[in-house]
Amino acid sequence: MKRAESKCEECGLEHQSTVYSVKLTLKDEDGRYKLRSIWFRDIRDANRENTEWRDIKPVKVILTIAHLDHDESNHEVTDDRLKALCQACHCRYDAKEKWRRITNKEF
Repeated sequence: MKRAESKCEECGLEHQSTVYSVKLTLKDEDGRYKLRSIWFRDIRDANRENTEWRDIKPVKVILTIAHLDHDESNHEVTDDRLKALCQACHCRYDAKEKWRRITNKEF
């Protein structure tokens, strides 16, 4: 946390700051529509982009420490293999590894 100066090391959001979440329907690369939560730092931006008249929800940013190697057995992890990330960036970072683990499981 000290190295990160209480900011997400990916997007720069400050620990315990408030962002505003709006659910928007977005078209992906395959032409399919998906519901996505988009975060805005300023509520005025959230209001402007909220064309679907959905609820705008305040979200408190919480930094957590991500293990960059995803090695659960590595208890001697060094600082260069750790990163302070907000909850959105942490989930995004872990998504590929979680998908890999799900698809490689033997039944």
